[in-house]
Amino acid sequence: MNSYHKFILLLVGLMWVFPFSAFAQKESINITSAIDSALQNNLGLKSAQQKVEATKAMIPMGFNLDKTQVFYRHDQNDIAENGYSNTVFGISQSMLFPTVYGSQRKVFENMGMVEQQQYLLTQNQIIKEVSQTYYTIVYLQKLEDNYRFLDSLYQQFSIAANRRYELGETNYLEKLTARSKMRELAVRLAQTAESKNQAYVMLDQLIQLEREYEIPDQDLLPLPVQNWDLETHPGIQFYQQSIALRQENVTLERQRLWPDLYGEVFRGTNTGPNARIYPGVQVGVSIPLWFGAQKAKINSTKYELAQTNYASENYTFQLVNKRKQLEIELQKFQEAISFYTEEGQQLSKQLIAQGNQAYKGGEIDFFQYVLLIENSRNIEVDYLLNLQGYNMTVLEINYLINP
Repeated sequence: MNSYHKFILLLVGLMWVFPFSAFAQKESINITSAIDSALQNNLGLKSAQQKVEATKAMIPMGFNLDKTQVFYRHDQNDIAENGYSNTVFGISQSMLFPTVYGSQRKVFENMGMVEQQQYLLTQNQIIKEVSQTYYTIVYLQKLEDNYRFLDSLYQQFSIAANRRYELGETNYLEKLTARSKMRELAVRLAQTAESKNQAYVMLDQLIQLEREYEIPDQDLLPLPVQNWDLETHPGIQFYQQSIALRQENVTLERQRLWPDLYGEVFRGTNTGPNARIYPGVQVGVSIPLWFGAQKAKINSTKYELAQTNYASENYTFQLVNKRKQLEIELQKFQEAISFYTEEGQQLSKQLIAQGNQAYKGGEIDFFQYVLLIENSRNIEVDYLLNLQGYNMTVLEINYLINP
């Protein structure tokens, strides 16, 4: 067997032992690509887009003439000059008052605009959820790194405590303390890993990629708060379009009080001698004699308009106040972050430096050294927790739609 065949057999063996997927690398995605993927692939968003298109497709229905009637009539009382009865053929058409069709089209156009704003609200919600889930994974990665370091440290501490106990250099309490701290950190690490896996599943539901991906390790930084323009807010725009729709509905129902129009063109003749053709035209109007039902519709649309106006004012009021609440909450997290950047970060470094120096110099034992390192890491963990709360609040502010 030559070297080429040996190489092929080796390659086949490796593929059998290690499936091809094991060699495949996952695609790294950043926040921008995650949002783009959600906007392109999310089936819920696609469903909302189809609803917009379906509503827009209804706009031509604004001009909806009734079916044209083609008729044949033979009446023995209709006697022509030659003494024979006429046979009449004709077409007739009824229609609403012309201004009604313009109002109907405006109603359908406003329905399309309302659905478009609803789509933008859905899009805004998905972008917020993708961003929150993405940065939650980044936060959990950082938290996992800290717990992994402490877990490794307490494993070493537990081993050392067991050894010291066996040699009679320490008591049983220190051994139990070391083991309990090791188990505590192991549980925290496992819980953090499960939380990260859960966040990945949630992100899968949002971006709906058909290939494997991962979020690369990166710095977790405070996110910027975006400026707000209340007039262009998608929720405010939704209510403004809803009010316009209700106003057009009132106008439309009022115009339905106008009479309907009717027109007919026909011609009559017979098969007798000296037969002639008798053309004719008939026009008329349909006047409603009972206005109660239509007035009830008009009053109903007026109440709907008033309800939408109140709902719009309430939404604006709640939206502004919700942002104020979130800004106050943001300030609480900002205070903790400021403490870390001004003092906490340097204090954490000093604890590590002083702990290393004191332990190497024999000033403290291993147990005291571990406590110093844990205190240093707790400062980092507390900072990550507050930074996560800060970023989640920022995203709530930037994409606030449900006050």
